[in-house]
Amino acid sequence: MNLIDNIRNNYLQSTHAVTRIITLNVGVFILISLLQLVAFLLQINLGVDVIQSYLTLPASFTAFMFKPWSIVTYMFLHNGLLHLVFNMLWLYWMGNILHEYLGNKHVYTAYFLGGIAGGFIFMLAYNVFPVFELVRNEAFALGASAGVLSIVVAVATLLPNYQIQLMFI
Repeated sequence: MNLIDNIRNNYLQSTHAVTRIITLNVGVFILISLLQLVAFLLQINLGVDVIQSYLTLPASFTAFMFKPWSIVTYMFLHNGLLHLVFNMLWLYWMGNILHEYLGNKHVYTAYFLGGIAGGFIFMLAYNVFPVFELVRNEAFALGASAGVLSIVVAVATLLPNYQIQLMFI
């Protein structure tokens, strides 16, 4: 069995919500990074930027009307390795706590509803506040931060006295 088959089988056999969300985020990041690397090395245009533009969440409501799927897809794109790593660490730590107390369904619910709510708040802010008027048509959101932070808030609300041991502190 090769590496890709092994990863696919582990993903399909795992029912743990946190594992599935992390795997999907990392997989999308690796796929886009590999496409960008190939395009750079071969000096060809593979349309990676166009693909990403279809998946990121636009700030403009008008642009959003032409790609409504972006309210979900933006949660699986990241702007660099550190962006991905820190989001996935928070998701791993807090998601496992939420999973332990409430189960898979609530992890998925918190992640997706939090990400969708965060996306709409992002669009609302860009369309309400005049300071963003000049950049509204070029602005976009990407990353799992809204979904991850909703899991952090859910854990903090559910278990306000839960003690977390931080490394070196």
